[in-house]
Amino acid sequence: MPSPRLDTTSPPSSLPHTLPSMEAFYSRCLIEEERLLNDLLSVPQDRPDLQIPLISRMLSQWAEYYNRKSQLAERDIFQVFSPYWLTPVEQTYLWLGGLKPDIIFHFVPPGLSNDQRRDMEQLKMQMVQRQTELEERMRHVEEAMTVLMTLAAVHGHVRNGEARGEAALRVADLMRVVFYDADTLRRHVVTRTIQIQSTAQTVLFLVSAVNFHLRLRQYGLHGSVRD
Repeated sequence: MPSPRLDTTSPPSSLPHTLPSMEAFYSRCLIEEERLLNDLLSVPQDRPDLQIPLISRMLSQWAEYYNRKSQLAERDIFQVFSPYWLTPVEQTYLWLGGLKPDIIFHFVPPGLSNDQRRDMEQLKMQMVQRQTELEERMRHVEEAMTVLMTLAAVHGHVRNGEARGEAALRVADLMRVVFYDADTLRRHVVTRTIQIQSTAQTVLFLVSAVNFHLRLRQYGLHGSVRD
């Protein structure tokens, strides 16, 4: 399908002085996600002219969440890696500040053509290679954090926090770059997966993904999932 795309532009260089609470923003995202899910389910399967605008709106909703996280990362990357607005259950699926890209393939419906399967396998291989590279870079960041904190202690500035603060800033810069690249991979995997599928397949893909997201949230909040 000539699918809509997740916005993959870089995070803004100038940010507003205040950002709305991520907790409140995320709650609004979930409400909108559920509303769009119900709209997708109510549209006849043979009406791509009605389905495509809803697909675009769902992807725009996801892109807005990505962009808001990028804004937060500019201010406090440590909160992005330890997101207070997610339940512990949701956090078990985190990878470098967001959903691990390989879970996306679990939502792809059966019935792909041979060409679609080939393209999907190629995307998976590219994703695995990129994931491995990013995980290696994150290991270097963690090693750098240990070294910088050790040097701060050796130089005797830990007591007043000066060296520790400088070390934290340097580590934050390294983490921020890894996070942006991880988010770029997440966006690319979603966008390419949708491009490979037909409109009808994309609807099934989104329904599966959103159902999983909403059920995971409910289980995290209440320990059960309603039927």
